[in-house]
Amino acid sequence: MKNNKFAGSFLVVISLLLLLFIVDPPQPVQAARTDNKVLLVYDSQNNLQKKAKNIDALQRVLTSMNLQIRTVEQADYKKGDLNSSYVGVITMINWRQVGLKNRTFITDRSKFSGIKLHIGNNLLKSEIEALGGSAQDLYRQQFILKNHANTQTLPFSETITVVQNLPKSAKTFGTLSTQQEDQKSYPFGVINGTNGYLPSFRSSGLSLMTEIELIGQLFSRVGKYQPLLTFTNVTPYSNLEYIDDLSLYCYKNEIPFAISTTSVSQNTDLKAFDRFTAVMRSVENRGGIIFLNAPEVSNADNSGQTLSNKFSDYLVTLAQHKVFPVGVSAPGYWNQDKILRNNFLDYGDHWLMLPDPEETAFVHQDNKANVATESFFTMPLSSLKEVKKTSTMAFAIPTALTISMPDSKTHVQMVKRELSRSQLTWYDPANNLTTRIATPSTLLEYKYGNYFANGQQEDTQISSSLLNKEFDDGSPKAAMSKYFRVQGNVFMVFFVIVTVVLLVFIYLGQRVYWNNFRRK
Repeated sequence: MKNNKFAGSFLVVISLLLLLFIVDPPQPVQAARTDNKVLLVYDSQNNLQKKAKNIDALQRVLTSMNLQIRTVEQADYKKGDLNSSYVGVITMINWRQVGLKNRTFITDRSKFSGIKLHIGNNLLKSEIEALGGSAQDLYRQQFILKNHANTQTLPFSETITVVQNLPKSAKTFGTLSTQQEDQKSYPFGVINGTNGYLPSFRSSGLSLMTEIELIGQLFSRVGKYQPLLTFTNVTPYSNLEYIDDLSLYCYKNEIPFAISTTSVSQNTDLKAFDRFTAVMRSVENRGGIIFLNAPEVSNADNSGQTLSNKFSDYLVTLAQHKVFPVGVSAPGYWNQDKILRNNFLDYGDHWLMLPDPEETAFVHQDNKANVATESFFTMPLSSLKEVKKTSTMAFAIPTALTISMPDSKTHVQMVKRELSRSQLTWYDPANNLTTRIATPSTLLEYKYGNYFANGQQEDTQISSSLLNKEFDDGSPKAAMSKYFRVQGNVFMVFFVIVTVVLLVFIYLGQRVYWNNFRRK
């Protein structure tokens, strides 16, 4: 009897559990990581010298390392903000004249046992001791930075702090050399244990590559990546022939590439949108991939619903035209905004993080950045022009080297020459990339060169004749041109005949006239 009661109770419990799973099926839960949270504290944005771009670049670098950062200006730091939930803290001196003044943060930082990185001048005595060396300020110098086999002459520095006389346990990154006759050399970046130091943070060139290398080592985010060639500032209103020309050039020269483009949600039934999507399909067929760029937003969209709906409309209309974005692109500040992040970035698992524009349009700034499966840090390809021996340059994070979409045929030819001279080995998405964009209504996936919409593989092939047809706006201009050409020929023949007849009449008239004066 007891066994029967037990069996009955067991069946009831199982039935209830099954009912719960049917009514409310379990949702996948992403475990919270505890090894990737970093606190970034800076002294000032330094808008006077336009150095807010350095903070933006650092934020995007850390995001590409899959480090989840919270950014705090020192004036807003409160006691206990830096705690054991963070794996590390970064102090950034962005304006030497301001420096670190928040005593509460300085105290909390001294007690913190995790990774510590100081960027910029104004090193504290405790920081110098932790690095194990001695600090020296150098004034009014222009240095040559050397790292591995690469070199670059840096801009003139008013003041820079270097750390030298380091212990054997310390590791250095890059070398700063003076241009004086008695050339002296100093370490650029330093790591000693869990403490790191960079004398500055520049947002481009070899210095940026060296900075990224040090940060990656310090936070155990060491990697080696090939750069992704990316054309930016593409819109449905761009010169489509230039886009088609460049994509064909890349295809013929076996250069993989990406395009960051905006889209539209209105007037998608017009011929102009058909032309745009036809060119985007040709981009896909030539080995290119497409990142859907962030649209303009309004501060009035406090919930983000308008942005979310607009993004969903973009995906649906593009997919209907057989265009399938593989990821999203946006300025870095979008990852510092709760509304923009949740209703745009988080729909894609691959991001292309662009530099901030001069003016930002926050909706709900919270400075709590998220991470993606993979986030490409972007920098202009032109920023590497002054770096010697770029063929040996290593990229420690997923990096996209960008070229702004040309606005003239001359500019197109300049881009082609720049690409032909490049010695870089480009990242090929068809061999390496799988991505996913998921909204409540649409699921787009990219798997090693193949496109899927809501689980079904899609064909994006387009013939050259169809592409040429899309460039035709449907007007009868060709027929009219032919008509006027034939009509012109007819008139020309008519005038020739009339001219000949007139000349004959003139000749005959002259003969009659002179005959009247002849003697009979």
